[in-house]
Amino acid sequence: MQNRKEQHEQMLSMIDDWQSSGLNQRAYCASKEVSYSVFHYWYGLYRKKQSAPGVFLPVKVTSTPSKEQVTVIGTNGIKVQLPLTNQSIEFVKQLLQG
Repeated sequence: MQNRKEQHEQMLSMIDDWQSSGLNQRAYCASKEVSYSVFHYWYGLYRKKQSAPGVFLPVKVTSTPSKEQVTVIGTNGIKVQLPLTNQSIEFVKQLLQG
């Protein structure tokens, strides 16, 4: 019998697997012989945790080839462009360090 932590890790792994499968939830659950209601419950917890306030999302920091600005693109697609200055570089560093 699994403890809660193992069960949680297994369900998060299944959610990742489902997201990359291209299947809808019901089809994925049928293919893995997992109860849809159980999967849906765990997916609800996963989504709630992902949208919790105060959670930092990883960002990708890039600069344009002209070196005139810094572009920060979040995993949710939000793009922030800043002029390339020492201050903006320090600001981005502070953001990434939390």
